[in-house]
Amino acid sequence: MQDHTLTIQSENDWKTLVLENAKPVIVDFYADWCGPCKVLKPKLHSLLEQGQGKWELAIVNVDIEELQKVSSQYASQGIPAVYLFHKGQQISTFLGNNEAKAKDMAAKALTL
Repeated sequence: MQDHTLTIQSENDWKTLVLENAKPVIVDFYADWCGPCKVLKPKLHSLLEQGQGKWELAIVNVDIEELQKVSSQYASQGIPAVYLFHKGQQISTFLGNNEAKAKDMAAKALTL
């Protein structure tokens, strides 16, 4: 499972691991203090495992100073904020701990 989990810690990581990734990437914007984030995270990891390496999961901590620009662009409406990117394009998004939307997003990632 961890083989396909990407930790984004800088804008360069964002560019190379998310925007330039050949595989679809589901991006989870979270914070350690966020209760719904803690509930959603294992669900996303479970979906990642079921995806058998066909897409990747990127984890973005909105509290990391180096990521303020990226976080403010994508997580300004609240967290958890989850996005699907493919070939540098935003495909879909949802806010909050929504397992049904997470499953739909994972299914969509499999079709890209």
